[in-house]
Amino acid sequence: MTGPTQDDLTTLRQEHPGWNFGTVWTTVNSGPDKRRIWASRNGVMLSAWTAAELIADINRERAEDSNRAEGQDE
Repeated sequence: MTGPTQDDLTTLRQEHPGWNFGTVWTTVNSGPDKRRIWASRNGVMLSAWTAAELIADINRERAEDSNRAEGQDE
């Protein structure tokens, strides 16, 4: 089985405290089973196959948040 370990989730929670994290299993009769990692915050839901992909998505979302905030200041 491939997918995040519990340590991946612990690390994500420590590095991104404003987000909620979890996993969802995807199963197929022919296998193999996989887990997707999800993150949610303020109505935004992200998911990825790996912790690294999810971190990239979270960072992208943070950048968009910053851009939106800067636009409101003008």
